[in-house]
Amino acid sequence: MDKLHEIWNSLCKTKVLQNYSYMTVLQVASALIGFIIYPIVIRRIGVEQYGLYVFILSVVLYFQVVIEFGFDFPALKTVSLHPDDKRILSEVVSAVFYLKSLLFVMMAVVASVVVWAIPMLRDYAYLFVVIFAQNAVNILFPQWYFQGRKAMRTPVVINFVCRLLQIPLVLLFVHTQQDVFVYALIVSGTMVMGGVAAMAQIYHEGVHLCRVPLNVIRDYIKAGWPFFLTDLATNVKDRVQTNLIAVCLGLQEVAIYDLATKVVQIPRLFTQSVNKALFPEMVTNPSPARIQKVVRYERMIALAMMLAVAVFGYPVILFLGGWQMIAAYPIAVLLSITIYTWLEVGAYLQFVFIPHNRYSWVTLNQVIACLSCLLLMAAGLLWRHNLYIFVSALVVSGFAELLFCRIMIKKHRLL
Repeated sequence: MDKLHEIWNSLCKTKVLQNYSYMTVLQVASALIGFIIYPIVIRRIGVEQYGLYVFILSVVLYFQVVIEFGFDFPALKTVSLHPDDKRILSEVVSAVFYLKSLLFVMMAVVASVVVWAIPMLRDYAYLFVVIFAQNAVNILFPQWYFQGRKAMRTPVVINFVCRLLQIPLVLLFVHTQQDVFVYALIVSGTMVMGGVAAMAQIYHEGVHLCRVPLNVIRDYIKAGWPFFLTDLATNVKDRVQTNLIAVCLGLQEVAIYDLATKVVQIPRLFTQSVNKALFPEMVTNPSPARIQKVVRYERMIALAMMLAVAVFGYPVILFLGGWQMIAAYPIAVLLSITIYTWLEVGAYLQFVFIPHNRYSWVTLNQVIACLSCLLLMAAGLLWRHNLYIFVSALVVSGFAELLFCRIMIKKHRLL
């Protein structure tokens, strides 16, 4: 036991494990608080109103993709390579802050037009505005900065405190169906508060906003473009499902689908930080042997996570949503297959494609996934309107991504 303890202490001193641990704690704490709040909200505002919240959030996330514009990965790479150079850090933080702020203003104008033009959104304009405010977090809370410097302790604490604050606020102010606006205000307000705290911490570390040369701005726009296309394709694939479910099946089905995705997120909490934590280390030494070893372990982990959803998904859904939401269980079991493809594809994108500067392949991968998902959904909807059509299309599109990655790696002998 002493030997094992010694090995564990040695591992804990490594930056990679510390980074992974903090990022996992961040995800687990956020999810845990979310799961505490969820049963309260779903029972107080009702399934339909919660489905409305999820629907509007799915629309807002399209604007989020544009505001982010794929800047995070190029910025993460720069910070990972220069974690202690205050001049470079100030330059990259400033460039991303200015660009995202400009895009935020532009998207706010576009969103106003969209809300005015679509009756369903126009009827809930105030709710849309409050949820749209969450996009400010992408400007104020640059997690990529802390991740690149392998200093995830700060965002973990900030995020946990802000999320924890949501519990008493929801208990005090959310009581009836009409309080969906109040719930959105609580979520958006605490998120923005966390963003302000994160920026204050960055400033305290000696990284300040500064003038950025135009050529640097152009470089980040150019570097972010393929990631923007990738994120756009990914979000269209993921979010259009929610939009189409709302239109074709109703807001109650949106809530059921959302709960199923939340259940699948539970086991993913322990794995989704793996690739992110390893990225700063891998980008400096992308060894094929190390990558293959990571992929093998992630396959085994994915299978274990799928089994966990099948075994524990039913009681979890019953606890969170009650009998009225039990239809989410078979949906969650089917969705759990995406854990396998998501982990392996993520490893190939971050450890093979990006270190080899194959950014266009990252984009093409997501375009293939998006198109395959949309085509499968369209074909399925011609047959019947059913929630399983949407979920099956998403699962198959994941295997399309995986197949593309394997073909390109084998063809160009990257591993």
